[in-house]
Amino acid sequence: MRPLRTYILLRNIAYEISQPFITFTAASSGIVNEYLGVISSASTVLTSVSEFIVALFRVRALTLLTLGNLISGLSWIVLSLLPFNDFYLTISYCSAELGLGMSVMGWNLIMERVSSTSRGEILTQYNAYANVGGLIATLGAGLFVGSSLQLIKVPFILSGIIFLFAIPIIRKSDVDYEDPRRKFHLPEGMSSFLLLTTIFTFFWSFAWPLFPLAQIYIFHMDYTNIAIIAVISGLSSLAFRRFVARLVTKRRTTAMFLGRALLTVFPLSYALAPNVYYIYASEIVAGLTNMIGTSAYLSYLYDNSSKEDMKVALGFYALLQGIGALSGSVLSSFILNQLSYLGLISSLKLLLITSALLRFLTSFWYLKLKERS
Repeated sequence: MRPLRTYILLRNIAYEISQPFITFTAASSGIVNEYLGVISSASTVLTSVSEFIVALFRVRALTLLTLGNLISGLSWIVLSLLPFNDFYLTISYCSAELGLGMSVMGWNLIMERVSSTSRGEILTQYNAYANVGGLIATLGAGLFVGSSLQLIKVPFILSGIIFLFAIPIIRKSDVDYEDPRRKFHLPEGMSSFLLLTTIFTFFWSFAWPLFPLAQIYIFHMDYTNIAIIAVISGLSSLAFRRFVARLVTKRRTTAMFLGRALLTVFPLSYALAPNVYYIYASEIVAGLTNMIGTSAYLSYLYDNSSKEDMKVALGFYALLQGIGALSGSVLSSFILNQLSYLGLISSLKLLLITSALLRFLTSFWYLKLKERS
């Protein structure tokens, strides 16, 4: 398992040295229109589209990991060399996320095999292991960049190089996923879970373009602040790992409900907090929501699908998340521009509170999901 652990550590470093800063970079570059909605949701939308497309074909997991890292690595390098305007930034970042989607599908398929004996424990173990390097990378990048928009290009190009360096590491793995022959259909009883995923992601993503604008115009943050937020979230994830593993194993629907309901904390904190220190405090909750988000929902999908239709279920799960995320983010950006007569600060707070309320109400539906017998 050593190549798998080394690979996920490197991939997370590459991801965390760049991803936490991309929407802040876009907003700092003056992008406040629908392009910001696309950039804010691209990490979900484009990875989702990519995952769905590769689910249509019989491709081995290690091949997906190789191609995905190649595309992501080259895209981050190109992004760092181009001007930070709405078109170049959006196109380059979207290309990077398409590659990430391919590698995420490959990784999820391998994790289905590796975690078959103990879903909650093994999935959270790998996620926690990956977080360690990512925390150091994020903090180092944030401290290095400070408030300089141009210096962020250095972490971006390093991200691309590390993605490429991870390719020969994962090729050493002896764990792969051979796609079984299957009929293209959804597992029985999966439709309610997928519908709920779409609706919740729509309400969840509604706040995504609002966060970087609030960080800049309400709390006057710089890249160091963004790094601190990401590090607190990561440390909290490590602290909650064992609790989440037990909860996912014994009370999965409760875990899924908590993972969604607690996401209410973030838009409320950005709307109501008097200073950045309250934002830092709210990120403690992110450890719980992140760990649940990377284990409970995939665990539910794995255990409620057969080997033959599991890859299709993963593809549809990703695609519907993407549709919800793009719709919510772009609509939020559009409404924000229509509310300009209220002033930017008042408009941001109004929409953040609206998002919090919609997140909380929708989360209760997870308690009604049925497990496959």
